[in-house]
Amino acid sequence: MASLQAVRVKGNTYYRLVTCHRINGKPTPVVLAYLGKADDIQQRIQGMDEARVRSWSHGAVAALHGLAGELQLAERIDGHLAKAGRRLRASCRTVGPLPPKKNDGLTVGQSLVLVAIGRACHATSKRAFAEWAKTTTLGQIAHVEPDRLTSQHFWDQMDQLPVELIETIERDLVADVVARFQIPLDTLLFDATNFFTFIASANDRCALPARGKQKQKRNDLRQVGVALLCSSQHGIPLWHLTYGGNVADATCFSEVLPSLKRRMVDLGRDPESLTVVYDKGNVSRANQRQVDESQIHYVSGLTVASQHELVAQANPLLAPVEIAPGETLPAYRTTKEVWGAERTVVVVCSERLRQGQMAGVMQHVATAQQWLSDQAETLRRGRQRRSRARIERDIENYLKGRQHLGEVLRFKLTGEDPHLTLTHEFDPSAFDALASNTFGRIVLMTDRHEWSTADIIRAYHGQAAVEAVFAHLKDPDHLALRPQRHWTDQKLHVHVFTCVIGFLLANILHLRARRAGAPFASIESLLDALARVRRAMIVRRSAARTGRRAERVSYQLEEIEPDMAPLLPVLGVPG
Repeated sequence: MASLQAVRVKGNTYYRLVTCHRINGKPTPVVLAYLGKADDIQQRIQGMDEARVRSWSHGAVAALHGLAGELQLAERIDGHLAKAGRRLRASCRTVGPLPPKKNDGLTVGQSLVLVAIGRACHATSKRAFAEWAKTTTLGQIAHVEPDRLTSQHFWDQMDQLPVELIETIERDLVADVVARFQIPLDTLLFDATNFFTFIASANDRCALPARGKQKQKRNDLRQVGVALLCSSQHGIPLWHLTYGGNVADATCFSEVLPSLKRRMVDLGRDPESLTVVYDKGNVSRANQRQVDESQIHYVSGLTVASQHELVAQANPLLAPVEIAPGETLPAYRTTKEVWGAERTVVVVCSERLRQGQMAGVMQHVATAQQWLSDQAETLRRGRQRRSRARIERDIENYLKGRQHLGEVLRFKLTGEDPHLTLTHEFDPSAFDALASNTFGRIVLMTDRHEWSTADIIRAYHGQAAVEAVFAHLKDPDHLALRPQRHWTDQKLHVHVFTCVIGFLLANILHLRARRAGAPFASIESLLDALARVRRAMIVRRSAARTGRRAERVSYQLEEIEPDMAPLLPVLGVPG
């Protein structure tokens, strides 16, 4: 073991580092290092390197920004703005006849790319964007101070993008993505949903937010509708539309069908070679006639309520169909005239759906029984002023408004006005009949007569891909589209556009990772893992020969998770 030893030489005290060894059997001190006088040691310590370390989240923002650069996203946006003759406001404080003007050093396209990256990594308000950006290397990558990325900056930049240019920019971007990443477009998926907003009812500056059938059960709020067309493989968004919150899904589908067909033509696809998949919420006689006339092939759903006879015919004839290795579903296939045309129809029985519907109905039954008991108690107290006919009508309307309640709950009013008694009971035999013959049934319709039953079922199951896109856009941590903190129609359109672009970038990143064999099952898990890749700035201070203290700055990645290290070059994450 080493020790510090002081020795006196000519009246001065010197220090040395010594250890003890046995030499020829005797303990003998061995000098490891001569350290000099105390002043020498002090100067040497002061001259040693001093280091400060600071790190930021790096992987996710770097990969997304690099991908946006590869796709020339900012340049596309700015190029279309330039063609349209758009100029930024005078508040950008540029002087003289300069090339495309910038706001805080960023073009409109560059700012919107940052917004899209922010939506993918950490969906927050524009006001909170700068604080989040400071925790990442986004400012270093984009060469902008995060403090300058204020809400006013983004609002000014968003204001420069006309709504009519969004479709054109998206078309060019999607064409590049489809070609660059070889996205198959034989089967396409369409769906629409709505997103609630906190826009006040008295705000008359925007027409898009409106009250309608609220899928998120926020009937007290105005909502905005969003429709998407995606590829069946990988769920790549190919087209989107922001529309009024009071427009029904079937109405939206009818209005956008020409736009969908035009987008496919713009992508160089023959509409007659495509198959569009859409669910029963978009189906009506008029809509189906429009699809037939468009010559686009389709796979769609029909409501079980509209096809009772077909379902009854199919129930005893259901036979297993293998839709994947080791996975079968009971199904029945036939041809039938539906709305004036011969169509192939398939009835499928899903046990998972059946169990879910059974549980859902029983939940409604429990709620309805409590409501009926409350009604009965009101009558017993003699505090009811409605007539018998009005009470019966109210109960029937209540039961009709909830799935199958009118079939499994029985009620009876006895006595004479105003002394009425209400009784009710659950009918287990009716419930068992529904569970055996109705629940779990899915009715599909297509003009792809040459397809196998398994192909038709698989195509419709692909609808889950577009539903997954909406699920991502409702994820509160990543990619969240709601709530929209914008109060004009133009900014709502641009906000939705940046959210869709953010999802597109994240989805392509995930596609690259999967093709490289990465173990990340979801976009969110990949983004979270990338966010844990941190870039450190190391500042070392040392004494120069002149006596002054110099600083040396270097950057490097912190220690990386083993499964992430080989993936970083694939995803374009620099050190």
